[in-house]
Amino acid sequence: MALDERAFLEVYRRLEVPLYNVLYRMLWNAAECQDVAHDAYLRVWARRTQVRDEGVEALVYATALNLASNRLRWQRLRQWTGLEATEAAETDAPAAAAEQAGLRAAMARMPRAAREVLLLSEFAGLSGEEIARLVGIPAGTVASRKHAALRWLRERMEQDDA
Repeated sequence: MALDERAFLEVYRRLEVPLYNVLYRMLWNAAECQDVAHDAYLRVWARRTQVRDEGVEALVYATALNLASNRLRWQRLRQWTGLEATEAAETDAPAAAAEQAGLRAAMARMPRAAREVLLLSEFAGLSGEEIARLVGIPAGTVASRKHAALRWLRERMEQDDA
């Protein structure tokens, strides 16, 4: 059965904030996050005849994460070629800017699989079972990746403070 407009709007309302939170921790730019989220919804809507209601949330997350990863690759390429200057942190306080810069750098160095699990868990509020279905891994692997990601992040942030 195809996805209907009412169900799609409900998914949009339910995922709007958690999806933005995940995307922001990947892209660190509000406008980019909004663009990626809207692109993801448009792509899912374009495939609505092939999407069942129960699979739409996972498809929105997967599409948005893939689009965000593509944007990050293009940003790195533009920076490497000198076509784009690195943006400053979106904050006024110097201490907060330094902390955010450290977090951004640590998150950028974190292995992708661990980063996705951490973001989906902490900023989208998804359960281990939901993340397991979305990413296509066992729930136990979700828990171990989350634990490893938190440990990895804590160690990197402590190194930066030292």
